[in-house]
Amino acid sequence: MRGWLLSLLAVVALPAIASTQGGSRTERNEMPSQGDLEQQTPNQIIASAETAHPAALYVLASKLMGAGRPDEAVRWFYIGQLRYRFHLMTDPPGVADERVLFSALSESVGRSINEYAFGDVDGAVREIDAALAWDAAHANHFTSKIAYPGQLATIREGLVALRDTMLARKDEIRETRRSNGLPNR
Repeated sequence: MRGWLLSLLAVVALPAIASTQGGSRTERNEMPSQGDLEQQTPNQIIASAETAHPAALYVLASKLMGAGRPDEAVRWFYIGQLRYRFHLMTDPPGVADERVLFSALSESVGRSINEYAFGDVDGAVREIDAALAWDAAHANHFTSKIAYPGQLATIREGLVALRDTMLARKDEIRETRRSNGLPNR
């Protein structure tokens, strides 16, 4: 799946990202090329997470899942989703292409990660809380938190609402998974 993700990034994201470079909107940095992301270890992508395009964090989550580190994959998926939703909410140039990529990554990476995550709602909530804490504690050099505080607050509130809904419906989630043949942990 990673090869497909990286190809999608090359076709859709890199031109969109290039159109957002420069200017005074934010402190945008270039996303690594397809080859760079493919060659980087999860720890290398984590080290550049503050400056990375949010799509790179989806690639990171996919790599972590493939490496047998699913709880970390959940955390980084939600960090990537939070930052990507925030980025899209600022209405960047090339937003149509960015929305296509966001949808594709959310489906292709998010499906397996959420299938795993919802098998242990308490564990998923811990990882969502860790994602929120990481985002709050780290700069976002791709989309300025200072320039768009209202948009950031809205996106963070949405993730908190998801977390709260998961907790409130934990028994229902477990039963639905059981009836669909999915494991609960």
